[in-house]
Amino acid sequence: MKSESSFNLKLTLFSAALFLVSWLVSRFAPPAFVSEFLVFIVPFFFLMTLLTRIFTKRINAKDPKKSLAVYLGASGIKLFLYLIVLVVYGLLNKDDAPAFFLSFFFFYLVYTFVEVKLELKISH
Repeated sequence: MKSESSFNLKLTLFSAALFLVSWLVSRFAPPAFVSEFLVFIVPFFFLMTLLTRIFTKRINAKDPKKSLAVYLGASGIKLFLYLIVLVVYGLLNKDDAPAFFLSFFFFYLVYTFVEVKLELKISH
């Protein structure tokens, strides 16, 4: 349980810092380079990461042998959901789509890296 709260605390602190940076960028960067929805991307990834973690931990507690399959399945579902978000946003906001896509991709990479790094720290 301690590892769970450690993961959640580190993820929350990291997300808060990232949110602050994204808010500052959205306020002071030229509007042509920043998506109007930049500040919503960090909370989205925070919630997705947290919900995925909760889901996988509950399933793994019931049957630890399925942990890899559950993690890979959850990652696949998450990736598909991200694709849906990008397609819908691109169709609804064509003008803002390039800036949003770049921001989304950046945060996707950052959160994927942090999630894997925290998971590896906890599992070892």
